[in-house]
Amino acid sequence: MLKTTVVCFLASYCCAFACELIQLKWRRALGRILALVFGAAGLVAQTFYLLQRSSVAQLPPLLSSDHDWLLVLAWVAVLVYLFVSLTDGESGIGLLMWPVILVLVISAQFVTSSTRLELDYHRRWGILHASMLVLGTAGVLLGFVLSLLYLWQHRRLKRRETLSGPLKLPNLELTERLNRWAILTAVPLLTFGVASGFGLSIFAKNGEVPAIWTDPVVIGSGITWLLMGGLFVWLLTQKRSPGRQVALLTAWSCGFLLVMLVGLQVLTSAIGIRHGTPASVPLEKRGQS
Repeated sequence: MLKTTVVCFLASYCCAFACELIQLKWRRALGRILALVFGAAGLVAQTFYLLQRSSVAQLPPLLSSDHDWLLVLAWVAVLVYLFVSLTDGESGIGLLMWPVILVLVISAQFVTSSTRLELDYHRRWGILHASMLVLGTAGVLLGFVLSLLYLWQHRRLKRRETLSGPLKLPNLELTERLNRWAILTAVPLLTFGVASGFGLSIFAKNGEVPAIWTDPVVIGSGITWLLMGGLFVWLLTQKRSPGRQVALLTAWSCGFLLVMLVGLQVLTSAIGIRHGTPASVPLEKRGQS
């Protein structure tokens, strides 16, 4: 298992997605079980891969590289899928969750995987900062999937397609409630993650932490965080807002954040712009200072 590669769990996730697609036309308990088995097998393989990377870098995956950070986000998303599928086998969440997971895993291959040396002085705050960001982003991802699930079911109900075909989706009221809670949970986590990151940069000793103010990923994340904050305030102030309107706003806001987050990381890696977490410095600077 120490030689686990990305191909191992990526292939398992593709098989799980294929099982979900098959259930669109042929919904049987066997298909759902196979999807869960392939998903769980991929999760185990990915766990060993991240542990292997962490052992080599002597850092938690959240701090070692952008490559590992995206894979941790995908890992959390798989956990959410398995939990939801085990508690509600008719949710249909896999049809929308797996494409996002596959995009995250594939995108991780196009961002920097160079190991970074994290400073002991900022170790605890760095881990807290990265953890809040990944959990908040996972909440955004879940909100994005739930909003698409709501819009899908709303369209089926409008066209009276729910009575035909084997596919069943959760009711709109439940999906709207879960979507709202996903956003109301994700935004505070993202806020704490962004604030702790800027705090680490501001209060660090001279030369210990690289400047992040010109980092395209940080700038893009800050802009999208403002959009999510606006959605957060809107949800709190609207007691009874139309579910479809909430789903549309959530889908656009969360989708934009995910595209910005993943797209900017891939772009900056492609054109050679280095960036890192506020609590880390490149490995090649190990012997300097």
